Amino acid sequence: MNIPTERHQNDRLSRVMRLCRPFITCGLIALLAACAATQPAGGDAKNRAQERWDALLAGDFDAAYAFYSPGYRSSHSRVDFEIDLRSRRVRWTAAKVLEASCEADLCTVQSKVNYKVNRPVPGVPEWNSSEQIAERWVRIDGQWWFFPEK
Repeated sequence: MNIPTERHQNDRLSRVMRLCRPFITCGLIALLAACAATQPAGGDAKNRAQERWDALLAGDFDAAYAFYSPGYRSSHSRVDFEIDLRSRRVRWTAAKVLEASCEADLCTVQSKVNYKVNRPVPGVPEWNSSEQIAERWVRIDGQWWFFPEK
């Protein structure tokens, strides 16, 4: 009858631990990745929303267009995008992203936008105002995109 000695048990345990180490490491990496994926996404959407507004206010239509969802860009050319913005009577003068509320891959971003309208009615040369607006942002393949209503 073979009675395992303490040294024999420690050797066996050591071998098992060496064999399991890669699996434990992979499990920890997967756990960390899952934790990172579940962190609030509102910050990323808010940053991208502010960057988009900054591009629009600067008149950088190439940069602003790049924030629109792939679906929007597939159905609206870059030239049509700029023509639409340039033909509006409303001119944005400032924008500040306030907050974002997110569920999974959809965020609603609230922003305060200042604007002016030249000659809105006879006798009024310019109208200045501000408004709080809500915009939809969607996450596709890990990236946030502006998803306009039209």
